Amino acid sequence: MAGAAALVINCAFLLHAADSNPRWSFLVTNLEVFPGTEKIFEPDPTLFWRLKPNLEKVRAAERLPDAEYPFQVSTDADGRRRTPAAPDGAGTVLFLGDSTTFGIPVNDEDSFPARVQHHLKGVRCINAGVPGYSAYQGRLLLETAGARIKPDAVVITFWPNGRTVWDHLSDHEHAELLAAERTGELSRHRLTRLLRRVTPGERQRLNEEEFAAEIRAIIKGCRELGAVPVVQIWPARNQMADSGLVVDRQQILRQVARESGARTVDLVSAFRAEPGEKLFVDSVHATKLGYELAAKRLSAVLDQVLGARR
Repeated sequence: MAGAAALVINCAFLLHAADSNPRWSFLVTNLEVFPGTEKIFEPDPTLFWRLKPNLEKVRAAERLPDAEYPFQVSTDADGRRRTPAAPDGAGTVLFLGDSTTFGIPVNDEDSFPARVQHHLKGVRCINAGVPGYSAYQGRLLLETAGARIKPDAVVITFWPNGRTVWDHLSDHEHAELLAAERTGELSRHRLTRLLRRVTPGERQRLNEEEFAAEIRAIIKGCRELGAVPVVQIWPARNQMADSGLVVDRQQILRQVARESGARTVDLVSAFRAEPGEKLFVDSVHATKLGYELAAKRLSAVLDQVLGARR
């Protein structure tokens, strides 16, 4: 999840989950500022975790030292955060991302995928954003669900989570370890994990090269599905006050999109152009106003993309 995190669940379930998926265990024990979200997640053997399906207005909140932001979460039968109904035959846009795409800390109808659907009549928007997801998980989700969804366009919004240091393994290493444990095989990453816990370093979930490779793979996967990839560059709050502040992962996104010829929606300048407006609740999560601003900028690009395909 972009920012700090935490879920409190009963000990028996936590211990069982930790045995089968330590990465899931790390999520649920390190998401302290989001009370109530323990009800919306479940472990996944490949993606590490996912949203539970068929949730109805589950109450949660983002709790900060000076304020609390309550919100409700509903999901569809596929475990996607719910967006308004769309007419049959509508063009489909798939949104891959993390908690900013999911829409912490606003209600279902105020996430930017839901607001895009409001602005683009006749378009079906699927919010596949999941708090905590890295581009690695986004790529796996596209590989497993993309062919069934058959999107006309895919909006790709990642960067904060890949930079974080979790359990001293990268997402790739952790996936290899889990796969080996499921088959009873040995994995070099079991020893690696133990050694890094004793002498922890700064092994990010995705280093810069891995992050760039995952974004390239997502773009390639979109095109193989016949979908137009749209790379969205999400801003950080500290960039609002410092116009010269450059975030390394944002730069990687710009470069990969340029090299791949993918459409780009760069929200950094758009957010900076709204002085005095309250666009963030924390370092990366937006207010309703911030998500609406993102939706308007994104809708203009998607209208062109989808119009060209009609």
